[in-house]
Amino acid sequence: MTEEYEYHKNKKPGKTYISKSLSFEDQKDRKIRYASKVFAEHELNSFALEKGEHVIRITPGGKQEIIAKFYEDTRGIATLTIQRFTTESGNPHKTYFTFVGDEIRTIVEFIQNLQLVDLSDANNINVTDDQLSKMILNRNQVRNLINHNQDLILKLAESEITKEDIVALGYRKTQLERFEKLLNDQDYFESECRQHRLKSESLWQTFFEKNKWIFGYGLGYLFLTGFDDKKLEQVVQGYDLSKLGKRADAVMKTRGIISSLCFVEIKTHKTDILQKNPYRSGCWSPSNEMSDAVSQAQGTVSRAIKNLSEHIEFEDEQGNPTGEEVFNYHPKSFLLIGNLAEFETDHGINKEKYRSFELYRRNINVPEIITFDELYERAKFIVEHAKS
Repeated sequence: MTEEYEYHKNKKPGKTYISKSLSFEDQKDRKIRYASKVFAEHELNSFALEKGEHVIRITPGGKQEIIAKFYEDTRGIATLTIQRFTTESGNPHKTYFTFVGDEIRTIVEFIQNLQLVDLSDANNINVTDDQLSKMILNRNQVRNLINHNQDLILKLAESEITKEDIVALGYRKTQLERFEKLLNDQDYFESECRQHRLKSESLWQTFFEKNKWIFGYGLGYLFLTGFDDKKLEQVVQGYDLSKLGKRADAVMKTRGIISSLCFVEIKTHKTDILQKNPYRSGCWSPSNEMSDAVSQAQGTVSRAIKNLSEHIEFEDEQGNPTGEEVFNYHPKSFLLIGNLAEFETDHGINKEKYRSFELYRRNINVPEIITFDELYERAKFIVEHAKS
């Protein structure tokens, strides 16, 4: 008793103590542990019988302790013990009681359910367990629940991204954070390339494949989306977008009563926008990479007009119409390339470079040129607006 009491007495409130891994004698492959937590106990009022009369006696403070025996594999709690030591007799004396099995779940539910009961009525309240399970949190309770469980809400958002609007919003927020890191943290970007064994353009392609909503929000004023059950990357020769031909980084459609075809070419955020040196004083030519990408995008549109039907209706593998259709009248095209940070210097923006770029892209109809940082800011605005 003395050794157990000393161990109990030396434990500090504000800490959780977990034992080493222990084995069952008859189940060597299953492990258990003991977890305990103490909390300071202030002076308590207790009833005592003195000379035939009930009186209130103040008992000295001490420490109470909660001890849980749980399984490592399932984290299921086998027993839950609440104990304290008293030393009024000179020797420490342990008093305790233990919950087992369903008793543990009952006491936890009892404590949690107290937060749900509507106390607006000053009279007695009797509520069944079934009624408690169906109670709806009020606005303040919901706000407190979210504020105090943000990590849990985020995990739910990542694992159930298609079920609720709040879930989709949480998922998109985490993807925007990843977008920002890929855009601005070169070490992180390179580590992602190594980890996934992808080149720069392929990493961006994979990212946008998983986040088609970013193109939908950020590329144009019309909402864009991918085709049903199809990857962004598609070929553009043949009636059904599936025959051999020029491959586009993203084939999308506008959203509305009528949908139109749309193409996207994806480079990287590190691709140069302009040449390293000016063509003439104050005049900067587009980089070879951007000129080539513009020609590539224009060629994609030209092939689409020539080789694809003006009205495309999709079919499943059995040849049944899916109901999805798109029109192909001079399709819109976008080029995602570079970063406006290219024009920043230690003392401000290089105005001549920026002017050269803006004049170039504003005088090109196909494709519409947008930089990675501009796309990020557009998508960020939409998500922040949805949050508010």
